[in-house]
Amino acid sequence: MVRMRSTASDTGMEQASLPAEFAEKIDFETDSITIPVRLCNLPPFSAIASRALAMTTNSDVDLKQFSELIAGDPAFTADVLFLANSSLFGFPSRMHSLRHAVALLGLDRIKSLVVTVAMRSFLGKPNSLVHQCWQHSVACAVVCEEIAGIFDLPADCAYTAGIMHDIGRLGFLKSYPLEMTKVLSGQHLNNQAVLQAERDALTVDHASAGSWLIGHWTLPKDFAEVCKHHHDAPSTRDSDILQLVKAGCHIADALGFPAVKCQQQPSYSEATSSLTVGLGRQAKLPAENLKGNVTARLAAFES
Repeated sequence: MVRMRSTASDTGMEQASLPAEFAEKIDFETDSITIPVRLCNLPPFSAIASRALAMTTNSDVDLKQFSELIAGDPAFTADVLFLANSSLFGFPSRMHSLRHAVALLGLDRIKSLVVTVAMRSFLGKPNSLVHQCWQHSVACAVVCEEIAGIFDLPADCAYTAGIMHDIGRLGFLKSYPLEMTKVLSGQHLNNQAVLQAERDALTVDHASAGSWLIGHWTLPKDFAEVCKHHHDAPSTRDSDILQLVKAGCHIADALGFPAVKCQQQPSYSEATSSLTVGLGRQAKLPAENLKGNVTARLAAFES
């Protein structure tokens, strides 16, 4: 349950009665962390984007129902079709309807494009730091999609988890741009130092903030676990989706797409070793191929 730091019994009603200049300064507390108020007030995804994100985690989603949902927002549909018609797929004729796009690309690919459009809409017009973090999220998503089979996970679900894993950092960049600019532009030894700098600046790091946002926006719970623990060390107790995103995040850094340029960055061999440590899994992942796939996807998304 979310509550304001207050001695009153009905804190939600008390906030509503406060003048705006005071209400905007009150942070929120959960049972374990304090959430900065501007993050709490961050506009969520659109209703259609939120429902589409929830549906992408369902491997048995009904094609007709999914297509009708997206078609309910013409602007959203247009953005999805724009990506579907990009150079990434190279079809000679243009796709003019979502059904046509699904028929040619397949439902799984369309679901990934829908997630990408939702995230791009959430970010708005990015500055250089937002763009850097966006590139990391896309790189993580592409890597997760590529290695999903190692964890016996559907590629589209892996992509969605990868692109959502840093939603807390992106949310902070939208709601606290000055504070986050100082954090992300600073000199940091590693990702753990970045997390500490975030806690020093905003009381909470992007991992916990992202987990909270997922719950606040009523998105699938699997995303909350991924957001909260993706910087933790690999563990045999982790779910498959969390193991996947931890690996994808490290590999994205090693390929040259870090969200924050730390002094210590993992080598590619170090990043891919997380797939086997304590997990009994093996993968052959040529770095050049992965980086080429990430670069091509980014070029298509940013065209």
